[in-house]
Amino acid sequence: MINEQIRDKEVRVIGEEGQQLGIMSSRDAMKLAKDAGLDLVKIAPTAKPPVCKIVDYGKFRYEQARREKEAKKKARQARANAKRPSRREKAAEQQEIVEEAAAEEASRKASISRKQARAARIAADQAEEEEDIKLVDPEVAMHAARRRSGILSFRSLLVLILAAAAAYLSFAPSFEALPLPVVLDILQNPTIGIGALAALQILALLIGIDVFGNGFSSLLHGRPARGTLVSFAALASLLHCASLLVFPDQGGVAVPYTAVSILLLYAEMREARGRSLAQARSYRAVCEAEQPLAVYSHYDSEIDACNAVKCPLYDASSFLTEIERPDTVDRFSLIYTPIALALAIVLSLVASFNCGEPVRFFWAFSAILSVSAPVGLLCAFGASYKNTASRLLRSGAAIAGARQANLLRGTEKVMLLENDLFPTGSIELEAIDNLGRITDEQILGCAAALTESAGLELGRVLTDTTKERFGITFTARDVRLVEGGVTGAVGTSRIVLGTAALMVKMGIPIESGHKGQINMYLVVDNALAGVLTMRYQTTKNTYKAMRLMRRMHMNAVLAVRDFNISPAMVEEEFDLRRGFADQPDPAGVDRLLNPNYAKGDAPAAILTREGAGPFMQVLRGADKLAGAVRSALTLGTFAGLLGMLIVFYLLYQNAADALPVMNILLYQLIWYIPVFIITQQTR
Repeated sequence: MINEQIRDKEVRVIGEEGQQLGIMSSRDAMKLAKDAGLDLVKIAPTAKPPVCKIVDYGKFRYEQARREKEAKKKARQARANAKRPSRREKAAEQQEIVEEAAAEEASRKASISRKQARAARIAADQAEEEEDIKLVDPEVAMHAARRRSGILSFRSLLVLILAAAAAYLSFAPSFEALPLPVVLDILQNPTIGIGALAALQILALLIGIDVFGNGFSSLLHGRPARGTLVSFAALASLLHCASLLVFPDQGGVAVPYTAVSILLLYAEMREARGRSLAQARSYRAVCEAEQPLAVYSHYDSEIDACNAVKCPLYDASSFLTEIERPDTVDRFSLIYTPIALALAIVLSLVASFNCGEPVRFFWAFSAILSVSAPVGLLCAFGASYKNTASRLLRSGAAIAGARQANLLRGTEKVMLLENDLFPTGSIELEAIDNLGRITDEQILGCAAALTESAGLELGRVLTDTTKERFGITFTARDVRLVEGGVTGAVGTSRIVLGTAALMVKMGIPIESGHKGQINMYLVVDNALAGVLTMRYQTTKNTYKAMRLMRRMHMNAVLAVRDFNISPAMVEEEFDLRRGFADQPDPAGVDRLLNPNYAKGDAPAAILTREGAGPFMQVLRGADKLAGAVRSALTLGTFAGLLGMLIVFYLLYQNAADALPVMNILLYQLIWYIPVFIITQQTR
C-alpha cells in the first residue's frame, strides 16, 4: 500500500536513510513523505503499529522487481542444474516471455494512442465544421430560436391534426363503428378517397415545407439528415397515391400510407422544435452571465486521463460555435440515412419484380420508407436536449449539445478548486491558542499576512477576521508556498505557518493537545508561537455534489493551494470512499491552475454560478443526455432496420393483408414508447 491507500490511524515511520522517525499518524507521515518529494510505502502491514518507509516508490518497485527477477533467475538455474530442459520447453518459456512483454507494451500504446487519436480526430472535425458556421449575436440568436420554436410548435400541431384526419380516413372503411361519408370511403370511392389523402399530404407538406425541403437540400449538399428519410417517405406516399389512381387494379394495399408519412413529418417538426428551444435556453445562459465559466473535457497526457476542467470563458463565440456545430445525431445520420435509403430502393425493386408487377414498386417503396425512420429515431435528441437545457438553466448552466455531452461523459477525473469544496463563508476562525511569545493580534495578523500574500482563500478569511477584531493588517514579504504551509517575513521576524506534518519536518515539537485536522501552527523565528484552529464547514449543496460525483464513478483532483485541504480531509468531511480524491504536488497544482491548461479545447458547457453544485449538474446532465441519445439512437436504428426487413419479407411473400396502415402505425408506436421513457429520464 502507498500514500493515501494507507488508512491506519498510527504507523511507525522509517526515513529514506533508514533512520527511525517514531510513531505518528498516517496523515503526518504522508505529509513528511510529500515534503521530501517521496512516497510513503507500507513495508510491514502485520506489525503493531504497521511499519512504513519513506522512499521513492519508482525506485522501490524497480529494486523489488530486480530482486524478484534475480530470484526467478536463480530458481531457473537451480532447475536447470537439476534437470536440463528440452528444446521444446526452452522455446515455450522464451515465447511466453516475449508474448507477455508484447502484450504489456501493446496495451500501453493502445490506451494512449486511442485517446490521442480521438482528440486529434475531434480537433480535425471541429476545424472543418467551423468554416461553415456563421455566428450571430447571442441575444439575437436567442430570440430567433424562441420564435422558431413557437412557430414550429403551432405548425406541428396543425400537422398532427392532419395526421389524425388521414388516420381516420384510412381506418374508417375497416371499422363500422367509425362513421364516414360514402363519398370519402376509399374502398367504395377510391378516386375521391385517395385524392383526399393526397390532399391532406400536400397540405401537411406545405405547412412543414421548410422541414420537407431541408431533407432534400441536405442530401444535395452531401450531408443527408434523418429528415431526408421523412421527405422521401412523404414523396413515396404521394407517388403511391398517384399510382393507385393511374393503375387502380394493381395488387397490394389499397390504402396509401399517408397517415404514417404525415406522422413522421410531425415527429421531425417536434424534434426541430425541441432543438430550437434547447438552443434558446443555452443562448439565454450566455446572455445572462456576466463572467461565465467554461467547462472543458481536457485530455491530460501526463496522467493519461480525461479531466473535467472549468476555466473562465474568455471568448463567448467559442461556446456559440459549439452550439451551432453538428451534433452526434447529425453525424449519425450521415451514415444511417444513405444506408436506409439505398436499402429501401433495392428491397422495393426486388419485392416488386418478384411479384411480376413493377408498378407495385411505389407501394413497396412507401411501405419500407414508412418504417425506415421510426418516430423514436426522429425524436432521439430534441426532447432530451430540451429537458437537459431546462434543468441546467435552473442550475445556472448550459451545455452545447449531444456531441459535447458525449465528450464530458468520458470524464475520469474532475478538477475541483477551493471554492468548489468550501464556498465563501464556509471557512472561519474558531480559536487562537496563544503560547505566550507574542500577542493574539500578532498571531492572527502574521497568519493573515502570509496567507493573503500567497493568494489563498484562507487569507481573505483571516484578513477579514483581523480587521474585524483588531482593526489592523500586517504586510508580509518573501512569501513562498511549501508542502504543508507557507513561509515569509513579517517585520524583522521569519514566519512559518503550516500543518503538523510541516512542524515535524522542521523538528518543532507539538504538544498532543494541539494536534488536530484543521490546526495551523505559527512559528516565529523557529519557535512555536501559537495555534489557530479553523473550521471548514461543508455546505448542503457541496455535499450533494460530492456524493453525486461518487455515484457517477468519478474521482476528484484537488487543484488547491490551501495546505489545510488534503485528500484525506475531503474524504472524511464529505463521507467519501478512500482514494476518491487525489492532490498533486505544488508544481502539479500550478500546472492545473495555469490559464493555458485547457487552451485549445472547445468549451462543452458554461457555468454562470460558482461552486461544485452547478459543475456537477453539468456533468450529470451531460451523462444523462449522452446516454439517452445513445440509447434512443440504438433502439431507433434497430427498429428501423428490423422494420424494413419485416416489411420486405411480407412484400416478397405478397402478404398484403399484413401491411395495412394500422399495423405500420402500431409498429411505430411500440418502438416509440421505450424512447419516450428514455427521454423522460433527462428531466
